[in-house]
Amino acid sequence: MDNRLNFVSLFLTLALALVSMTGCALTQTTTADGSDPAGGFSDVAYPFDDVPVPNGFKANREKSFVYESGSGSIKVGRMYFSGWNGSQEVVNYYQNAMINQGWKMINAMEHDGMILNYEKEGWVCTLIVTEPWIKTHLEIQVGPK
Repeated sequence: MDNRLNFVSLFLTLALALVSMTGCALTQTTTADGSDPAGGFSDVAYPFDDVPVPNGFKANREKSFVYESGSGSIKVGRMYFSGWNGSQEVVNYYQNAMINQGWKMINAMEHDGMILNYEKEGWVCTLIVTEPWIKTHLEIQVGPK
């Protein structure tokens, strides 16, 4: 009986820890005057300064690939991130953040997640948001049109 009680206690402790870690990472911090110092995102998909990454999302550098020519005139990237926000929250975030960065939405498709396609003066960007298990996965593809 003591082993069962210890197991239940451990399970509840781990469940509580998991729930406390899955807080809203997209919650924006504001300054005293009410402005958002980070513009709603904490990072960008380097070297694409106009493609934001939601707060709390971590890059998967092993899967990601970026090519940039020596002159910087050609850039192509396929970057992977994951975070604790729900997929719909991430989609809503991008529907606002990309427009704020000057991107125009071309279309959105829902299939095993959500695919958002954007364009901007000679560039295209595809965002693929999936939630296969616990974490939300984000794939960002950027390149010339």
